[in-house]
Amino acid sequence: MVKFLKALFSVPAKAAAAANGIRVEPRQPDLLYAVGDVHGRLDLLQQLEARIAADAERIGLAPTVVYLGDLVDRGPQSAAILDRAIGPAPAGWTRIHLAGNHELMMLGFLQNPKANLAWLDFGGAETLFSYGMSVQDVEQVRKHPGKAAGTLAVFIPEEHIRFLERMITGVHYPGLLLVHAGIRPGTPIEEQTDLDLTRIKTEFLASDADHGAVVVHGHSIVKQPERRANRIAIDTGAYATGTLTAVRLQPAIEPAFLQVSAGRDG
Repeated sequence: MVKFLKALFSVPAKAAAAANGIRVEPRQPDLLYAVGDVHGRLDLLQQLEARIAADAERIGLAPTVVYLGDLVDRGPQSAAILDRAIGPAPAGWTRIHLAGNHELMMLGFLQNPKANLAWLDFGGAETLFSYGMSVQDVEQVRKHPGKAAGTLAVFIPEEHIRFLERMITGVHYPGLLLVHAGIRPGTPIEEQTDLDLTRIKTEFLASDADHGAVVVHGHSIVKQPERRANRIAIDTGAYATGTLTAVRLQPAIEPAFLQVSAGRDG
């Protein structure tokens, strides 16, 4: 899964035959939802999942729900969100969790705190607080990263680490590609790197090229969800704006956006 920017975050890459962690599926589900960057906002995730459940019940189909990465960091409840992700899915749901750059940063830190201390300044400190670590605990980790493994093992469940290790970086249906950040224009999907899939911005956002599939992505915050000919953007900055967005995707039917905001849905 992980082929990350070692100059910033040192994460051991898993041996794999594929160039990236994209899962290829032979057909698009009849009812598919993609969920944008949650960033520790359990309150919004619970609201949005309730909206999705009601929407799917109205339509009368069992949903496949793909979470586009960045479940963790910045917001206050990352640990609880990972508990929710590894727990049982709602009845009839198929869930797929994609890695974003923040999952990769978190995994890199847990595997090698000394090499990946920068994560603490990119929302990682808030994630450690969500596991019950105090300000003093986090400062000790920051000051003595080489000795942090024991402290982290007390607070971070092993099943959370295994979940992060197993995350894929994309799912490719015919004509539709769901990833965290985007893809590098002009590069075949099978040759995309996990680094680009989880971090690319300007080159992808500025491109009007046909990517061979409509790319559904988060990572780059937009005031309102955007639908363009070659991509759909749904990261509405939940941790900062209090608004979390999903998009409903059905074959031969126009996409529709679902949004919830702090204290209300809409």
